[in-house]
Amino acid sequence: MIKKSILLFCFIFCVSCKSAQHKFPSFDDVVTTFFTSYDLRKEQGTDEIRFVKKQEGYYIQEYNYDTNDYKKTTLFWSASNNTYQELNFPKGKALNAEYANYHLTYYYKERFNVLPYYGYVGWAKDVIAFLEHKKDLTELEYYALGRAYSASASHLLNNSYEFGDTKEQFKFLESGKNQFTKEQLKTYINYEEKAIENYTILCQKNPDYPTVVGTICNKLDNEYVDAYLNLSIYQNQVEALAFLPDGLYTDFVMDYAKNYLNSLEPNAILFTTGDNDTFPFMYAQAKLKHRQDVAIVNTSLLNQNSYVNHLRDDMVLASSPIRLTLKPDAYTKENLSYVVFDKDKNDNKYLGLKSTLQLINAKDSSVVYKKAKENAKLSTNKIAIAINQDTLKLKYKKNYIVKGELLALDIIGANIKTRPVYCTFNELPVVSNYLEKSGFAYKITANPKNKIENDKYVAGIDADKTYAVLVDNFQYHKNTKNSSKTELSVLINYTSSFETLTNHYKETGDIKRCKEVLDAFTNFYPKDLYADISFMISSIAKNAYAIKDFKNGDLMVENLIENLERIKRNNKESTTSTKTAALRKLIFGDEVNNKLDKNDLELYLYIITEISNTEEVNTNLTSRLYALKKYFMEQLSQF
Repeated sequence: MIKKSILLFCFIFCVSCKSAQHKFPSFDDVVTTFFTSYDLRKEQGTDEIRFVKKQEGYYIQEYNYDTNDYKKTTLFWSASNNTYQELNFPKGKALNAEYANYHLTYYYKERFNVLPYYGYVGWAKDVIAFLEHKKDLTELEYYALGRAYSASASHLLNNSYEFGDTKEQFKFLESGKNQFTKEQLKTYINYEEKAIENYTILCQKNPDYPTVVGTICNKLDNEYVDAYLNLSIYQNQVEALAFLPDGLYTDFVMDYAKNYLNSLEPNAILFTTGDNDTFPFMYAQAKLKHRQDVAIVNTSLLNQNSYVNHLRDDMVLASSPIRLTLKPDAYTKENLSYVVFDKDKNDNKYLGLKSTLQLINAKDSSVVYKKAKENAKLSTNKIAIAINQDTLKLKYKKNYIVKGELLALDIIGANIKTRPVYCTFNELPVVSNYLEKSGFAYKITANPKNKIENDKYVAGIDADKTYAVLVDNFQYHKNTKNSSKTELSVLINYTSSFETLTNHYKETGDIKRCKEVLDAFTNFYPKDLYADISFMISSIAKNAYAIKDFKNGDLMVENLIENLERIKRNNKESTTSTKTAALRKLIFGDEVNNKLDKNDLELYLYIITEISNTEEVNTNLTSRLYALKKYFMEQLSQF
């Protein structure tokens, strides 16, 4: 045991030494040191400074409102003498955790901890120069080089990507096809192919290498589809399709895409938000020719004018262009980047969306106006979208929305009378009162069927449609690649729909259909992952017992118990690690520890108590639950 621990320590130490760029401190250390040592200047917010990593060390940049840029740059940690420098900021007394956490997202941790340089115009070029001729790259360096090439490709296209150099960007219009010259297309494809080459090498060397979106193999597949989308926007569909190879994604991921697309009515619009709920869906449409009638709208990209024009102007596969009320010369204006609400009004009046957008088109200053360096403003945070005789009444809690959110509302209002509109989950929280569960997706409707009370994410469920998708047409292959993070997120989404549907059938007394849904769930769900969704498993199992389906109830409880007993066995004082766990520690700061924390123990105790109080659970299972409860209570008492 001692030898194994020593070897493990050496392995983690060597990984850290070999992969650390210039022996820089971790990004966590830099950020926490700054926000412990200093307070921000008066009236300065945490988003008005940023961190920059260059060869000389870590810098702090401050935002200058006169120039609308981060101009003032001060060296904070010096690489030459390996020390933090004294800064001209007010002295801090303790860590400002709120400000620190604003910067310590997984997104920024990955970039600052892995990339040799980051956070300024030209970082990608500097990374490429530093690494492209280096031999025997580490895994982190393969990723850094791939990320730099990918960013270089994106930086050529428009100003929507962070730290792009406007001097090197192609002079593209914000709408129109075949805009690449032969040389430009060659340059763009070359960058993308080099990004893909480095990701491919890393995927082959270590398929479990962790990234923000999942494993490196998942990141690799997404890179292909990202390039496909850009070529669709600026070039043409033929060349975009030619870039996509066969065989991307696992059957598990393609099933996920198909299950979601099968949840939609014909000619639907589907709002997505991230890489993993956008690119696999696009690939299923483009290469597998599955549900090409659906228009996929990524809300994160709606702030990019060229993307909006692509949706507005182009027939994408078999999906017709998306209607918009706002005209391009309105949504391309700089002052519409943020729309500020007047939240001080206490009246209950709602702005009609369509008429408001038409006035914005007309530049009516009574609705929206611009003074020097001011954003657009609306007189209230209450917006109404008319649908025939019905109305969606939307109220924002924030005092502003970004342009992409306004355009999402525009898409809903301009299309919902003629095309069904859906979300994959919670892309638009403001419409949660009007979301109807439909299969695995959520339909936006003024009158949700089978209303659900006290659920902040969904207002109702179309039970017949959901049953058809979950039971009659559900597609599922086990995951063939090690991508537990991606797999679990998909399975959580699946389980949420099964739970909601069993709740509905139990409450309406449809015992036959409730049991059929329970059968479908227990037939596919992986037995070793029950503890990861223990809260939902408890709910579904209680539904099974409520309809006297002891077979499925006992099956779920037994699998959950086996998972918890395995967790109990692994709850050791000493820590063990894998290569992937060591990388996650290095990149994201995730602790490698099998020891259960207080939150874990409290959750498991709550779940065990809930199930134990269900009278129908058989005696053998309740005795095992009691033993687990006793153990977890003992562990909790040590905190």
